[in-house]
Amino acid sequence: MNGFLQSWTELFGGNSTRRRMIAALLCLALTLGSRYTWAQKAPEVVPSPSNITFTTRLDHTAVWVGDQFHYLIIVDYPSDYEFVLDNLTRETVNMDPFQVMDVGKNLVVQKNTGRKLFVDLTLANFVTGQTSMQIPQFTLYYFRKDKKTVGVDQADAESLTITGPVIGIRSTLPPQPEDIRDAITVNSWDRSRWVLPALAWVCFAVLVVASGWELALFVKRRKARKGPDRRKAMEAVRARWVSGVPAEFADPKACLSFYDHSYQNLKEYIGYYLDTPTMGLTADEMREEMQRLGADPDLTQRVAKVLEACETLRYTRDGVSSNTGAAHAVAQDMREILNTKR
Repeated sequence: MNGFLQSWTELFGGNSTRRRMIAALLCLALTLGSRYTWAQKAPEVVPSPSNITFTTRLDHTAVWVGDQFHYLIIVDYPSDYEFVLDNLTRETVNMDPFQVMDVGKNLVVQKNTGRKLFVDLTLANFVTGQTSMQIPQFTLYYFRKDKKTVGVDQADAESLTITGPVIGIRSTLPPQPEDIRDAITVNSWDRSRWVLPALAWVCFAVLVVASGWELALFVKRRKARKGPDRRKAMEAVRARWVSGVPAEFADPKACLSFYDHSYQNLKEYIGYYLDTPTMGLTADEMREEMQRLGADPDLTQRVAKVLEACETLRYTRDGVSSNTGAAHAVAQDMREILNTKR
């Protein structure tokens, strides 16, 4: 301590020139220190005018992760102010961590010359693991219209800071969903996952092979089928029967020949019609066969009627000469049957 006092006495105990230099250095140090102190002071926040009020509204008190919601800001202010709305776009508005989906703005002039500004922000949240979040503050810029200024462009801009409300977050995910994403990148499926696709491809291949085999057999059967064309054969039977119909049914022999002729031609015609052999069938068997193959019911009854009449008249020799009306009925039914086309 004694040494320090002795050094201080020697420093200030010199001539006047040394004392003036030390005083100048002390003044310079004090000036720089005061400037640094003023530079570290926080800027003053200018409060918004009392005649500018705002309210905030949410269309949902809580949302699920990924849902969109509307954040509405309503500002009431007199006509002495004008807000800047050109910079309120989806690209310029930052509401992180919320994603801005759309920005809508609408200015309404009231009857008392007041103004009401509506700013509608459509936001979406994709943050999980939280039960509630506060919407970030939103800043609007405005100009004060002064009579002394020439226009709004020359006025100084002021800001209106709006504190956001709190919204609830709902999610079905746990607070720390570790099992949603795998830590290891998988470049291929597990072998067990290939069983079902492989089985499906095998079934598809079997189906294609079976379809091709059936098509080949069908073509082979069509090529191997022998005999005349069905329609041409039916036309030939019709022409042969017409040529064998007698002009009069007074002669018993002519009637008997007509019944035999009609009986055989009808069976042959129906065989071509149904594409099945019918020459050895009786009237009842013909009816059952036509019903089994789904033939027209009226045609089935007509064919069975003609066959029964022919069988009865062919084997009843005594009734042929005296029943010419039955021959005319058979001829009429034969014409209607032979005019039926497949």
